[in-house]
Amino acid sequence: MNQALKLPPKSVILLTKPEELIQKFSVLIGNEFKITGKTRTDGSNIRKLIASTLEKLILPEAAEKDSFEIVPPKGKGVPKITREFIDTYIVTSGDSYNLQVWNRLPASNTLLIKFDSGESLKCTDVRFVFLRIDLTKSTIASVVILTTEYIEKNFGKFGKPTIKHQLLISSKARKSIFESADKVLSYPDSKKLSYNITHHYTPPKLGMVEDPHIKELYSIALLKELVAKKLIGRKLDAAATKNRGQALERMVLELLGYNIKENELLYGAYPDIRNQLLEVKVQDSPTVDLGRFSPEREEFVIEEKNLTTFDVRYLIALTNPKTEIIEGIILTPGERLGDIFSFVSSESYKCQRNIPMSFFEKHYGKAVFNPA
Repeated sequence: MNQALKLPPKSVILLTKPEELIQKFSVLIGNEFKITGKTRTDGSNIRKLIASTLEKLILPEAAEKDSFEIVPPKGKGVPKITREFIDTYIVTSGDSYNLQVWNRLPASNTLLIKFDSGESLKCTDVRFVFLRIDLTKSTIASVVILTTEYIEKNFGKFGKPTIKHQLLISSKARKSIFESADKVLSYPDSKKLSYNITHHYTPPKLGMVEDPHIKELYSIALLKELVAKKLIGRKLDAAATKNRGQALERMVLELLGYNIKENELLYGAYPDIRNQLLEVKVQDSPTVDLGRFSPEREEFVIEEKNLTTFDVRYLIALTNPKTEIIEGIILTPGERLGDIFSFVSSESYKCQRNIPMSFFEKHYGKAVFNPA
């Protein structure tokens, strides 16, 4: 495949509309395509076929190499045909097709490509191109283009893989925070919380492990003044990352006015300071371990109060690994973390969704996009 197709478009708006892609790919219907039985070989061949079809037509203008950033490490999860943000799949036989998406959560808004212009391409922007192969004739029987939204609406949500969640904060992002006026990057609370929480400080009425009363939650704006700004310049005296995290949590609790005894065990669950729906993290390497819960995907944290990972507030202290001094702070609701940074995993993983073969049979001999 032409390496130029691995460059993203110059702008998101230049991506060819799916309806136009369908017209381009319709010429493939009836063409010979022999299945070798070797998954990687067949996958590569179908990708080359789609790529060569695109190259015969007008492609979106390519982005300059220094005008964008591939966010996931090693480009994991980024579509192979990046110029048109397309992933290709072969459908053959059986009662259902098992769609497997590697190294990204398809329905999440996690950044995959970030442009210097401020534009971005996310997991939900990927177009799925399925080529149905008629094994009896060794020909392409149909071409179907689907979006993530269509797949989940019609066939159910993608299965959630068991993975170790991490957040990638690039050196470029750290530098911009360090160079800002107050060295704090903050965003307002989630819409759900913003109309109920308080902007005025009164000492906590409950313990740190108690469920929060929404009207007694300190707003992010207040947390910034009470905690974030006062943490800048402080030193975390601890050997291990886990201990640094606990040391930071104790500092935050003290600044908030919670009574914590010197040797008292901390909560140790999610979020760290449950009473303030606040998760506390330390970052002195490119990644931050998020544990089992991640705001990459919305999940209930306190279901009876309708509070989710999107509502949880994240306070991330950016420390100097040599001096252990806090040089910057990130303070944001979970729903905004993926807009600024990238969620990654420590190992390869896949999300799956079964699609009935009857769906593809309905469109035999056709090229369609998100069919009714």
